[in-house]
Amino acid sequence: MYTKDYFEQNGYIVINALITPQQLTEIEQQLEQVNLTTAGSRELLTLPWCQLLANDLKNNVLLTALLPEKPVAIQCTLFKKSADKNWLVPLHQDLSIAVRHRFSDKRFTGWSHKQNILFVQPPVQYTQQLVAVRLHVDDCLHEHGPLKVVAGTHQHGRIAESELRQLRDQQGELECILSKGGAVIMRPLIVHSSSKAIQTNGRRVLHFLYAPAALAEIIPFQFCI
Repeated sequence: MYTKDYFEQNGYIVINALITPQQLTEIEQQLEQVNLTTAGSRELLTLPWCQLLANDLKNNVLLTALLPEKPVAIQCTLFKKSADKNWLVPLHQDLSIAVRHRFSDKRFTGWSHKQNILFVQPPVQYTQQLVAVRLHVDDCLHEHGPLKVVAGTHQHGRIAESELRQLRDQQGELECILSKGGAVIMRPLIVHSSSKAIQTNGRRVLHFLYAPAALAEIIPFQFCI
């Protein structure tokens, strides 16, 4: 069993069977109602079933020690790799969060809109407090284009893009292989990527992002569940 110390040192943990088969079936049924025109959606936390799932994950005993203090869900993104929407993701860190409106604070940079949602990049001391839960609705093996992480790189703060490849080459990367119903728990600042799927199985991932409640009192998050 991985520990909180392992997570803090490496910036990620793979947990198999995070949810029950019944929960997985219910999620699959709900996702059938989500009309995707692209390879995903950033608006799932507007849906009641997703809000309930976000709360269920907060209370999951396997996640209690890993999530922030008094966690609130601030984002849920659906990713789906399929035969016609198959892509690779280059090495990067997750730097942006969804907010309700613009505000005057020069420490917050890189304002952008995605799917009509406003995003901004907060100071690194805020990003370091976030935890992502990537819940897999389908099996994710090597041939399905899994997440690849460079362990421990979340401890480096914000890293220049020009340094990411060298860091990966020096430290190596690990594939996060898991069965449906499992999850990858990760710090957003860990350097990560994914390849195109060699064999497409419609791989779906629900990427939840959690913040401590104290941070939600400072930042006007778009969602706060």
